[in-house]
Amino acid sequence: MKSRLTAFLLMLAAAPLAHAERSIEDYVRFSGFGTVAISNSDDNDADYRSNIEQSTGVGRSNNPDSGLDTVFGAQVDIQAAPQLTATAQIISRRLSDYDSTRPYFEWANLKYDFNEQTYLRAGRFVAPTFMISESRMVGYAQPAVRPVAEVYLLSPISYMNGVDGGYKFALGSALVKMRAGIGTLNQQINQTNGTLNFRFKIKSFDTSIEHDGSVFRLGYQRIHMDVENDALELYDMAMDQLEANNVANADSIHNRMQRLDVPLDFFSLGYMYDQGGLFVQSEYAIRKFDSDFVQSLDGFSLLSGYHFGNWSPYVSYSKLMHRDKARFPALDTSSIDPGLGGLVTAVNAGSQLLIERDAWSAGVRWDLMSGVAFKAQIDHIIKPRNTVAEFVNATDEFFAEERSVNIVSAAIDFIF
Repeated sequence: MKSRLTAFLLMLAAAPLAHAERSIEDYVRFSGFGTVAISNSDDNDADYRSNIEQSTGVGRSNNPDSGLDTVFGAQVDIQAAPQLTATAQIISRRLSDYDSTRPYFEWANLKYDFNEQTYLRAGRFVAPTFMISESRMVGYAQPAVRPVAEVYLLSPISYMNGVDGGYKFALGSALVKMRAGIGTLNQQINQTNGTLNFRFKIKSFDTSIEHDGSVFRLGYQRIHMDVENDALELYDMAMDQLEANNVANADSIHNRMQRLDVPLDFFSLGYMYDQGGLFVQSEYAIRKFDSDFVQSLDGFSLLSGYHFGNWSPYVSYSKLMHRDKARFPALDTSSIDPGLGGLVTAVNAGSQLLIERDAWSAGVRWDLMSGVAFKAQIDHIIKPRNTVAEFVNATDEFFAEERSVNIVSAAIDFIF
C-alpha cells in the first residue's frame, strides 16, 4: 500500500514537467518539521507518556528519556491540476512498539477545491478530534512542549482513511469554517498484557469561528469501535461458561463489557486567543462509551501566557476526570478453570479502575531564529490513591499511593 502510494505521488510530481514553460517548484512544495526533546521524571515507579499510543515513557522505563516528545516529519504537496492537490506527510515518532520509530503516513490524500470556499478530500488525513489535532505534531506551532495530556490522552485516533469536505464563509467580520467526514482506522496498541487490535468507524463534524484574534471550535465524533486480542477471546469464552452455569451477575456483567461495535460519542469544545501579546488556549473534551469495557472520561485544560519579544512564558492547569465509574456486582468464578477465572477477574477489575489526575505546568518558549524555538517546561502531576491515572508500567506501590510526579522537559522545535 505504501509503495503504491509513493509511486502514485511520484507520477503526479513528474507530470507537470511536460509543461516546459514552468519549473517544478511551481507544482511541488517540500516542507518539514521536527522536535528534539529530553525529559526527566522524579518518580521511577511508573512511566509518564505524551499520548495514548505510547506503551513506555519517562520514569520507570527511561529516565531521562529522549523519545517521549521527539518527532520528525516531512511533507510534499503536489499541484496535480489547477484545483487538485496531492498531499503526503510522513512521520517518525515513538509509538506503542517501544523500539519502533518506523515512518508512517499521517497524511496521504487528494484534495479538490471547487472554489475558495469549498473542498472535497479523499484518502488519509488527520482526524479533527481536538482543537490542534492537525498541528499537534508540529511543536513549533504550539507554545508548550506538548499538547496537554489530560485532554489529548482521551483518544487514540490519530488519522482516518476516508472522505471529508469543508466549507467556509464570512459572517460579518468573522470567518466560519465547517467540516464533515467519514472514515475508518485500524490500529494496534501494544500493552503489557498483549497487543490490542482496534477498528474504528468514524463520523466526524466540526465547526469553528475566527474573529479578531479569537478562535472558537466545536467538534463531535460518532465512533463505532471493535477491539480484539487472544486474551479477550478467552474472556468472552469464560463469561459464556459462567452464563451457561447460571452464575449470578454473569449475564449482566458480560452485557456491560461489550467490545465489538461499541458506540462512542466524543465531544470537544475549544477556544484560542493570540493578540496584543496575550495568548490563551482552553479545551474541554468528553469521551462517552456505551460500554464499561473502556472508561468514559472528561478532560479540561487552560493555558495562558504572554509574548515578551522572543520570549513567551506560560502556565497551565489541566484535569482528567472519570465519569460514571463502573461498579460490578460480585461474580463467583469457581465453576470454571482457575486460569480463566483469574482472567475474568483481572479484566473486570481493569474496567472498574479509577482514572483521574490534576496537572499544573509552567514553561517558557524562546524563539531563537526564524523557524527554530527552544522550550523548557515543568509539569506537576497529582494522582489519587488506587489508580495509575494514565501512567503506564506502574508498580503496585505507585497504584496504591497518592503521588505527585514532576516531569522536567526541554525541546528544540524547527520547521523548514
